[in-house]
Amino acid sequence: MIWRFGKLGWRLLPGGVTAVGLAVLLRLGVLQPIEDIAYTAMFRMRGEIPWDDRLVLVAIDDASVRRLGQFPWTRRHYAQLLDVLNKAEPSVVSIDLLFSESTPDDARFAESMTQYGRVVLGQAWDNTGLPLIPVPPLREAALSTGHIHTEEDSDGMIRRILPQIQGEPALGIATIEAYSLVQTIIPQNNLNQPTWLNWSGAAIRQYSFADVMQGQVPDRAFRHKIVLVGVTASGIEPRLTPFNTNPTTSGVYIQATIINNLLQQNALRPVGGWWLVLILGIGGPGFAVLISYWRTETQVAIAFGTMLGWGTLSVIMLKINYLLPVALPLGLLTSTTLTGAVIERLRMNALLQQQVRQLWQTYESDLVLRPLDAPRLTDATLAIAPSMKRLAQLTALADRFGRSQSTQAAIARSLSIGLVAVDRDGLVWFCNPVATEWLQIQIGAHLERHLIPEWLTETEWKEMLETLGQQPLQYPHSAPMNEKEVLRGDHWFLLKIEALTYKLHAAESEDQPFGGLLLLLENITQRKQVEANLDRQIHDLNQMSQLKDEFLSTVSHELRTPLTNIKMAIQLLKISTTEQQRSHYLKILENECSREAELINDLLDLQRLEAGMQITTSEVIHIQEWLPPIIEPFYKRTEARQQTLAVKFSRQIPSVVSDQPSLERILVELVNNACKYTPPTGEIIVSAKWAPPNVELMVCNSGTEIPEHELSRIFERFYRVPQADPWKQGGTGLGLALVKKLVERLGASIEVESGSGSTTFTVQLPLRRYDDSQSSHPDQDAPSAAS
Repeated sequence: MIWRFGKLGWRLLPGGVTAVGLAVLLRLGVLQPIEDIAYTAMFRMRGEIPWDDRLVLVAIDDASVRRLGQFPWTRRHYAQLLDVLNKAEPSVVSIDLLFSESTPDDARFAESMTQYGRVVLGQAWDNTGLPLIPVPPLREAALSTGHIHTEEDSDGMIRRILPQIQGEPALGIATIEAYSLVQTIIPQNNLNQPTWLNWSGAAIRQYSFADVMQGQVPDRAFRHKIVLVGVTASGIEPRLTPFNTNPTTSGVYIQATIINNLLQQNALRPVGGWWLVLILGIGGPGFAVLISYWRTETQVAIAFGTMLGWGTLSVIMLKINYLLPVALPLGLLTSTTLTGAVIERLRMNALLQQQVRQLWQTYESDLVLRPLDAPRLTDATLAIAPSMKRLAQLTALADRFGRSQSTQAAIARSLSIGLVAVDRDGLVWFCNPVATEWLQIQIGAHLERHLIPEWLTETEWKEMLETLGQQPLQYPHSAPMNEKEVLRGDHWFLLKIEALTYKLHAAESEDQPFGGLLLLLENITQRKQVEANLDRQIHDLNQMSQLKDEFLSTVSHELRTPLTNIKMAIQLLKISTTEQQRSHYLKILENECSREAELINDLLDLQRLEAGMQITTSEVIHIQEWLPPIIEPFYKRTEARQQTLAVKFSRQIPSVVSDQPSLERILVELVNNACKYTPPTGEIIVSAKWAPPNVELMVCNSGTEIPEHELSRIFERFYRVPQADPWKQGGTGLGLALVKKLVERLGASIEVESGSGSTTFTVQLPLRRYDDSQSSHPDQDAPSAAS
């Protein structure tokens, strides 16, 4: 019974020691920096979440500062903003600014606030504790006020806010209280406990202050919404969030996050208190008992798996708005595992020392050597001379060792890998034929001279030796091993070194950590080829899978969006009361149906082209007569957009023989693409010329450039150059993909050049005879032009 209790005590000891140590560290705050790092990492692993669509930010951004002058501004600007917003009928306007000093424009600002009636202003306290509250006219005109005080953690990040200070609620909470008066009642959190922020990370819907003040934003963008006004300009009140560290964000996002958390009821709920006591008091000892039944390697694997599981659980809980501690559990798991391993190793050393003493006491007399007078000891001799029995036993052991050594040497010589054994001075005392052939080495040679520099650099060899010397000494069959892959010509070799610990004396252990080295050299060329092939196949499969996923995602999105708009238009059509409304919704239905049909037709055309099912018919095309009618419909479109469209071609251009519908589709797509991406006052030039042996059709537009790293992707299906659509028309990204396939189908080629403020697409049509084009099979790729 006592033995069982003692064994259980040994198993509980690592967890108890670790729990006490971590409790002290937790009390001293040593674990807090680790917890802060884990906090940021969990948010990034969780990913971004969308903002509530009832919240809109009017940002005092860099563009507004450039247009309205250096910040801070006169309060007449804010009065003008309220006049504009008053027409849009927002639910509440909350201003994340301090107005604690009087100005001549206060009366004008207060009048606008009074006319609107639902304005919440911010207040704070200075470094001495004096309140910074709005001046009396503004405070009387405001519906309420809220504090914007925040406290940063040691890493500069704000993770929680005080819901109220001196009876004053936070600005975000005051805003929600005002919103509850005019719209839906929003439940509040406990005002006596800190509110933990649940950061969104995604871009909030925002509009520039200058654009709103000048009436450039439609009223529907603010109707029945919470409008938060604050500074986002660079360098003004920078703040760190898990998603914004470099560059940082601005302080207004703190109040926006409070409002968003209250609207979505997703503020974080930190798990602490008794849970920490349970983790320390039960988790540590319990985990120590659990892993005590396994070997060290398995213990490490269990600890790693448990830590990974806890990290995954923390991210999952964060998604449902619970904040679990990370540093304490992971530290508990790591420390318990290490402490258990140390204690177990100490116990093992004690047992080994005890066993060594027992073996020494048992076999000490066997180590006494006496000369052998007889060549062979018989049972009769041993019976008469008992003292010779120990020598006989030693002789038998030596004989067995000699035969074992001879057998192992024979095996080593027949291996397909190279084996080299060296002493402490690096001299070779054994090498098999394979090592002799590959290293050109013999017994008695110096190993380093044959390894450096043909196989390893001097630095690499020293690093391997230093690393090997720093590792703990073990029995030779489990000695630590360093390895390195080396390329020699067309062959790959795996070079390993292992410590040999033979005849090691205690006095020499500090200066000589091991008695020699065993070098193993293996030809792994075939394995490397297999690995390379597998890596290449995996890369190809991953790329194909990614392309498939992108294709399905984009197609489903592009097909679903028009259907959603059609469904919405039908619902609105049912409740429309005027002929103008019905006509508007019917126009939407017509446009979305056309968009859906265009996408489907593009997909079908692209599929037919890729499958080789598109039939082409060759006919004579006179460029001078064919080109102007195709460009004619684009003149009104470019004129409406203040663009310039010109057609240029030489009179000496020969007639071409090609598939006219396909060639027309190519040109229309290129011109349509140029119109879409050319800004106002830009110029579009469509030209044709004879550049033997090709006829070249070129579409050039100014005012836009395609980045060099994007040029290789513009012909991919569904790909659109980011932020390069000045008219915000959108599109499917199939136009240039169709152009590429059609050009290849016609046996032509297309090139794109972009730079110096312009982009040019050039289609090169090679010439051939008309009878050749007639003889081409319609299902085969036909050349696109002839003279």
